[in-house]
Amino acid sequence: MPVPCPCCKASNDAPPACRRCKADLSLLWAVEDDRAAAVNLARILAEEGRFAEAAGELGRAAQLRRSPDVLRLRIAALLLARDFPGAAAAYHELGSGERGPSSP
Repeated sequence: MPVPCPCCKASNDAPPACRRCKADLSLLWAVEDDRAAAVNLARILAEEGRFAEAAGELGRAAQLRRSPDVLRLRIAALLLARDFPGAAAAYHELGSGERGPSSP
């Protein structure tokens, strides 16, 4: 995932400094690494049938950086964990513009 520089808005594919303005982006890269680790752990937990724990890891990933893909995975994990109120709440987090082509 490219990291946008908060100083000059350049898209950066490699750490630790911005390719354009040389700003230190190491903290942003660390957040992205933590997020990727949480998503990977959630995938492993889901494979083991531990859906509630997977949903928790996906919630942590969404706190680090929200994205529709992680929110959708979290909804699926919550449904598989039979946490229907939690899945409904996560679905509403997506917002009307991020539900995909079936939205009105």
